[in-house]
Amino acid sequence: MTTLTTLDPTSTLSIATDGMAVRPESLAGKRIGLLYNDKLNAAELLDAIYDVLADRFDVVSSHRVNKGNASRPAEPELLKTFASEVDVALLANGD
Repeated sequence: MTTLTTLDPTSTLSIATDGMAVRPESLAGKRIGLLYNDKLNAAELLDAIYDVLADRFDVVSSHRVNKGNASRPAEPELLKTFASEVDVALLANGD
């Protein structure tokens, strides 16, 4: 007789909140950062989201940055500069 072991791949949902930025009460007057990579449709997705936000809120501006290669993290200096130029950041992958 063979024993068959069944594993349950489900887990309880866990959301890490350490290090998360405080959400602004409103996007009015905020500079919106759009950080994307070279994947297909990433820029288009963020642009579409920005358009909706710009219609709903009195945002000041958008700052778009392509971090480059989707398989590598953004360079620390790029993130530091990006963070200093925006109040809220949106990130997206494409495909």
